This record gives sequence, structure tokens and C-alpha cells, in this order.
Amino acid sequence: MLTFLRSLFSSPESFIRGMSRQDINDSIADGERIIIDEDGNASVNVLSEEVHEDFARHVESLKGV
Repeated sequence: MLTFLRSLFSSPESFIRGMSRQDINDSIADGERIIIDEDGNASVNVLSEEVHEDFARHVESLKGV
């Protein structure tokens, strides 16, 4: 419990830890939506089925504009 409370008040850098190339590959294979590399750069996993569904939904909503 104490560890959990400490994590709530830790710096933002601790939440965005660097990911190794293997971690990134595993995240892509697991279908995670957002990947954050060791430099803190965020990117969208274009292989994620959820990302494809979201993109299609957004395109459909823009067609009505």
C-alpha cells in the first residue's frame, strides 16, 4: 500500500519510462494503442485493431461535416 501511495506522488518521468526495442516490439504484438520509446516520443501503433476502428469511426464522422 505504501508503494502505491508513493507512486501517486512520484515524478511524471517515472510514469513514462523508456522502453527497449524488445518492449516496443512486444507492445506492438500485444496490440497496444500508444507506444512510448526510450526518448519519450509517443507514436500510434498502426497495427492495432482498436486504432483501425477508431480511425474508421473518425473518418465516418467527418464525412457528415
